[in-house]
Amino acid sequence: MPHFSLQLSPQGPIVDAGMTVSTARQQALVAQNLAIPPPQIVRGLIDTGAGLSAVDPSVLQALGLNPTGEAEIFTPTTGGIPVKIPTYDVCIAILAGRTGDVHFISDTIQVTGASLTAQGLGYQVLIGRDILKSCILYFNGADGVFSLSY
Repeated sequence: MPHFSLQLSPQGPIVDAGMTVSTARQQALVAQNLAIPPPQIVRGLIDTGAGLSAVDPSVLQALGLNPTGEAEIFTPTTGGIPVKIPTYDVCIAILAGRTGDVHFISDTIQVTGASLTAQGLGYQVLIGRDILKSCILYFNGADGVFSLSY
């Protein structure tokens, strides 16, 4: 099973990720002789508390994406009442290890928008359980490392 291991950062398990428009969107753009937006290379936090992955609006804008649906989410501030938020179709690749190493590529998934950059957190993507469900995450806080198998 392919895997990689990295040091934990002060923010937690951080990885580089590449984001692209969905495969269907790429095909639609090609059919219209339009340019496919270049992949966006971003920092991502592996977040086991997030059911859906979330992406900063600046990344979604750079990819030229419009909402394709909506999801109901619960947060600590919604008081047990779900909030409907827009979703966007993307593909995410986890880049870890040596420059250029691609370790995991998702099929098209729906992500939500979340203002992460404005908060100065140092990452633009939350990698949630929608991606992690096809991985094995090993978190070793005592040694300051984590591993992801896929």
